Amino acid sequence: MGPEHPWLGQLRDSSAALQAVLGAVLEAERRFAPPVSPLERLHQITTSPEWEWLQPLYRLIADIDHALAYANDLPASETAAIGAHARELLSGTGAPLEQPFVEHYRALLQADPAVAMAHAAALRSLLALPPESASESEKLHARHQWNERRRYLRTPQGAHRDS
Repeated sequence: MGPEHPWLGQLRDSSAALQAVLGAVLEAERRFAPPVSPLERLHQITTSPEWEWLQPLYRLIADIDHALAYANDLPASETAAIGAHARELLSGTGAPLEQPFVEHYRALLQADPAVAMAHAAALRSLLALPPESASESEKLHARHQWNERRRYLRTPQGAHRDS
């Protein structure tokens, strides 16, 4: 992450901001959920159908962190695609598959000031990432590259790749 790749530092900052959103959401949700240990809550979040709505956010964070850990060559175009995807997720303009997240998140965003503040900070951080190309074909290509990288990093060979 040298000066020749400043977007990698910006992406790390964006990941931290998205983690803050996740933390604020979990804290807001904690008020309505029965008390359990942190380990049990983590297990619920990752396996329970009740928490399935949260998967788009925590998977995005995990994918970003995994890419940062293993992809020293992450191009600015893919970083722009990551930023666009995250902004779409938080703003509710993403894929139909993400609608359960959007519906739940919007309610928390309106009801909890900590979620709203984390949301605003994440959007500011995401806007610092490189912009997507004005060319629709280049934009689609970068998004495809990011999706393929995410898919690869989730495989056993991608998960154990040496950097």
